[in-house]
Amino acid sequence: MDPGPFESVLAALSRGEVRYLVVGGIACVLNGLVRTTEDVDILVDAEPENVRRLLAVLETQGEGHARELHPQDFTDEEGAIRLVEEFPIDIFTRMGGRRYADLLPYRRMNSEGAAPIPYVDAEGLILLKSSSSRGQDRADVEALRQIVKGR
Repeated sequence: MDPGPFESVLAALSRGEVRYLVVGGIACVLNGLVRTTEDVDILVDAEPENVRRLLAVLETQGEGHARELHPQDFTDEEGAIRLVEEFPIDIFTRMGGRRYADLLPYRRMNSEGAAPIPYVDAEGLILLKSSSSRGQDRADVEALRQIVKGR
């Protein structure tokens, strides 16, 4: 697995003891689906201390634009906060009606890089993406179902 330019940020989050899960395109890649993506999507535990750790790590990345964010910006609502440094990072506290704790049963760890990277497995991604009308999500669901079926 090669997460490309995203690995340094994800590894920094792991080393900073941030509770997060990689979702979206990078999680698809970590599950064996060959595809490209231009951003990284993470679902974080919205507990205030965790968000403070998240922001402390992200402030050290790129130009440090995370300094403009505050823990109270991370509400329990659908949608992402987008942070753009070298690439976009979409940070979710709720995705598809699910929070960090809801997806822990689907957590897997990739330990091939600089630090373990937690990500959502194929079954969890299917759960998250099945209700989406976005074309890429529909294609991901079909490909992920084939991966699950092949196991």
